[in-house]
Amino acid sequence: MSNRLDCIYNIIPKDSRGVADIGTDHGIIPIRLIQEGYTRTVVASDLREGPLSKAIHAAEELDISDRISFVLTNGLQGIEKYDIDTIVIAGMGGETITAILDEDYWCCAPGYTLILQPMTQSQILRFWLINNEFRIGREFLIKDENKIYNVILVEYGESLSYSDAELFTGKYEQIKENDLFPEYMDQMIHKFEVRVKGQSLSSNDSGNKNLNRTILSQLYEMKERFLHES
Repeated sequence: MSNRLDCIYNIIPKDSRGVADIGTDHGIIPIRLIQEGYTRTVVASDLREGPLSKAIHAAEELDISDRISFVLTNGLQGIEKYDIDTIVIAGMGGETITAILDEDYWCCAPGYTLILQPMTQSQILRFWLINNEFRIGREFLIKDENKIYNVILVEYGESLSYSDAELFTGKYEQIKENDLFPEYMDQMIHKFEVRVKGQSLSSNDSGNKNLNRTILSQLYEMKERFLHES
C-alpha cells in the first residue's frame, strides 16, 4: 500500500457504521479493512467495469469477496442505500471530487465523515466545501513518490474562514505541525513565484495577476509565522 493510501486507511474511523470507497480502483482500502478485522459494511464502487473487476478478483483470491459490496456506479449514485457513514473519495482531481459531491448531496448531513484526497486542484474542492455546509476538521500532508498530497477530513457543519492562500495549502493551524510543512510551503511559494513572474510578462488578465500576487504574499506571511513560532 502506498504512503498516500496508508494515510487514508489510518484515519478511517474504525468504529464507523460502514465505509464506502468511491473510485476504489483495485479495492486496496476495502480489502485491507476486511483483512484487518473490520466487520461492518464495506462498499467498493467504481465508474469503470475494468478496475471494479480487478477489485473483485483480488477479494476473491483472498476469499473475502462476500464481505464487500461491489458497485458499478457513477460517484455516489445509489451508495446512500448502504449502511455507511464514512466515505472515501481519493485519487481524483479536486474538480472531479467536487462534481461527485455536488451531484449527490445526501452526504452533507450530520453523522457523515468524508475522507477526500485530491490529486490536483485542491483549492477548488476546499472552496466548494466551505461554501456548501461542510467543515474541514483536519488536514494531513503525506509524501508519496516525491510528491506531497493533501488528505482532507470533512464533516457537516459551519466552516472556518480561509485566506486565498489557505484554499491552496489548507488551513495553517491544521497543517503547521506536520513534518512536511516547511517543504510543502517552499513548494507552494515556488509555484506562485513562477506564476507571478510569468504573468508579469503579460498584459492580459490583471485580475489573476493581482490574485496570484495576493496569494504569494500570504504564503510568505505563513512561512514567516511558522519560522517565528518554531
